[in-house]
Amino acid sequence: PNLQAIYEELGITQAYVVEAGLLENPVIFGQVRFPDKSSEDNNYEFGITQNFLNILMQPARKKLSTIRFEQVKLHVADEVIQMVAEVRKAYFTVLGAKQIRDLRDEIALAAGNSFELAQRLHSAGNISDLELATENAHFEQSRLELARSETALLDARERLTRLMGLWGEQTDWRLPEQLPDLPSDEFPLEQLESMAIENRLDLAAERKAVEALAQALGITIDWRWVGQIEVGVSTERETDRTWVTGPSLAIELPIFNQRQADIARLEAQLRRSQKRLTAQAIEIRSEVRSLRNRLIMQRNLVDHYRRTVLPLREQIVDLTLKNYNYMLTGAFDLLMAKQQEFEAYQKYLEAIRDYWIIRADMQRS
Repeated sequence: PNLQAIYEELGITQAYVVEAGLLENPVIFGQVRFPDKSSEDNNYEFGITQNFLNILMQPARKKLSTIRFEQVKLHVADEVIQMVAEVRKAYFTVLGAKQIRDLRDEIALAAGNSFELAQRLHSAGNISDLELATENAHFEQSRLELARSETALLDARERLTRLMGLWGEQTDWRLPEQLPDLPSDEFPLEQLESMAIENRLDLAAERKAVEALAQALGITIDWRWVGQIEVGVSTERETDRTWVTGPSLAIELPIFNQRQADIARLEAQLRRSQKRLTAQAIEIRSEVRSLRNRLIMQRNLVDHYRRTVLPLREQIVDLTLKNYNYMLTGAFDLLMAKQQEFEAYQKYLEAIRDYWIIRADMQRS
């Protein structure tokens, strides 16, 4: 619904374009004057006038309104692209939150098993009160982390629901089981700055704003010495009952106001818009470079987790399990190694989630 509301800006601006092509309505006037002598008849006068300046300026007004309509179209299209990016980011956020919640559920289950084992060993007198309390603290902390991950999932899900504009039974949508893996090939990262400058619709809209202000300034300067011009025809009946008819002309004399304030205001607005355009182009280039660097680093981070960190954690669990089988280490050491493997896997999931979010920002940028 928010996006559909933005679309209505097209209809509003289109109405201004239509209005710019219309002539002002003519004005009809009439008056009656009463003589001070009863022997004379009343004096009547009627006329119709038209703003001639409005007719002369109609082509310039239509051109200016067309430029502004193009600006609004670019703005609306940019809003669509922004919405697409926000939905993509929200989708990967909720998908990552779901996987992290599921992982936290496994961690809490493992911590609960560890605490249950500790209780049995403590009852048999094999571990101290300190070791039991430590295992209990680990278990309770895992439950807190599970609750936090559940809250994060609900919040992320609601945000995506809002972006999609769903309510009622529509909110019962389902997700895939896991985040997609990284693509095998990255999209080309060369010449991204020039690509963004050429294709960014918000920058194109700002260019149209500069063009519209330049057009408005040119119109104001060209017509600064021409005031209001009204042409028409009027007829009058004199008190002797004779009618006189003829054309009328009214011209505003630009003696005191030659549009100095309008010109100065438009010049300042044009300079401001030009500076904003330059600043926006600089920010876009910087944004693209930053996102490119972040995307590369995030991909390297995911690869490091996949090729180095996770295999190391798996190896530690396997070796700890062998030591446990040979009674060279305790059960708590094995459970702790497994929990650390879970923690590393959560960081891996967060890295994949962040990669897709950065990628969505890059596509939008």
